Amino acid sequence: MDDTARMRNPPVQAPLFNRVLLMENEITSVIKVKGKVIEASKWMDSKGENFVILSSVGPFDDKGKNKDEEDGQTTELYIAHYTRDGNNYPKKWDRKATVQACPFDITAKFIPGSLTITDLDNDSIAEVKIQYLTACRSAVSPAAMNLVMEENGSAYELTGSSWIAYSPEFKFDVNEKNVNMESQPPLKDETQEMLRGFGRYENEKGFAGTPPGFLNFARKEWLKYVIEKMGE
Repeated sequence: MDDTARMRNPPVQAPLFNRVLLMENEITSVIKVKGKVIEASKWMDSKGENFVILSSVGPFDDKGKNKDEEDGQTTELYIAHYTRDGNNYPKKWDRKATVQACPFDITAKFIPGSLTITDLDNDSIAEVKIQYLTACRSAVSPAAMNLVMEENGSAYELTGSSWIAYSPEFKFDVNEKNVNMESQPPLKDETQEMLRGFGRYENEKGFAGTPPGFLNFARKEWLKYVIEKMGE
């Protein structure tokens, strides 16, 4: 990228807290975690000592059925934010995502590297951001993609699809100007409209009322991780 391009597309300034990665035994000895710890971090902000834990359960054979009355495997993802109060660790916020009774190939995973701890509004209270994929699919198609940002118990979200190269001719064309489906008129051709959804989120209503830096950062992070590579 040349100097002119850099001036037109400045990097997002995302102040980071002094985040410490934790091993699973460092967490489970003090906090009861649902499932297997995928990633855990702690940091200090004006609210004190904080912990965010990503964990998963499954896939496991589900005795229940999905909404289409099918049997299959289930996977659950958990995000939890705890604070420390002496020897106690009260939960500040949590989120659960589930793919239930999937009879095909099941996907439910946090996107590696997408967990960030920032202070975009410089209020000394950290924002936690994570992205994850969920899908039950029998053919090459994008997964559902969620980006969740939480600050002090309040959560904001972008929801849409990952982008996947379902054929060699399909080229990645998603950028900051067209990533929001709501800002673009729908296409009359049903197939083209379906393909237009690849890599884009539905709308930005989940970030309404947030400081401008929140959505700007979230949009860039969406694009950073939206290309799905099968088998990883």
